[in-house]
Amino acid sequence: MILLSVNPYDGFDHFTNMPFLASQIMSEEENEEKKDTKPSTPPSMGKDWGSGFGSGRAKLFDSPDDFDIYCDREREINYIFHGCELNCTIDHLEYDPETQRIAVHTNDRQQLDLGAKIQWLVRPYIAREQDLFIIRTKNGEAIDGVEVHLKIKDPEIQKTLN
Repeated sequence: MILLSVNPYDGFDHFTNMPFLASQIMSEEENEEKKDTKPSTPPSMGKDWGSGFGSGRAKLFDSPDDFDIYCDREREINYIFHGCELNCTIDHLEYDPETQRIAVHTNDRQQLDLGAKIQWLVRPYIAREQDLFIIRTKNGEAIDGVEVHLKIKDPEIQKTLN
């Protein structure tokens, strides 16, 4: 479940700020996944909203349902809300535009995958260097949180042989 702050026109000659559930219109990959999945197929390890690089790494969150990404467009602040306690101390995050995944770098030099591919609706707000907030919640109330720097991974330059 990924939330995005939007400004829909409410019909009263002004705009309002109200969140909506972005998972209803997430991505073409999710729709393709539903078409290709047969009821008799066993569950796949690649159902992390897009397999590929990062799906082989250990994950910070086991499932995309374990966390929410909320983008406040007006304040230009992004949040990751989660319910479970993290078993590591996060040093920084690194977004890879090529794979559309976030690598979590811990203080003890581990690299974990966030646990889901960043979907098209949220990418414009996440795909820039920034500080974002990772907040643990319980029953809708914030328990604790940290401010973490998000870096953008430099594209790897392909080496060519002359």
